[in-house]
Amino acid sequence: MKPIEIEVVVGEDGEVTLHVQGAKGKTCTDLTDEVEKALGKVTKRTATREAYEVPLKARRCARH
Repeated sequence: MKPIEIEVVVGEDGEVTLHVQGAKGKTCTDLTDEVEKALGKVTKRTATREAYEVPLKARRCARH
């Protein structure tokens, strides 16, 4: 299984960008929710292809 990585980039203007790799489905927003709350208002969110994939654990449960 691919590890989950969260990259935090702070621009010169103070704008913060979070980039998550390896998190499928809603896992991404679950992981970044507290960070987003601490930073303030979210002005933009762009979903990657992984956001539309089903997490591995959910797939296993669905097959029973």
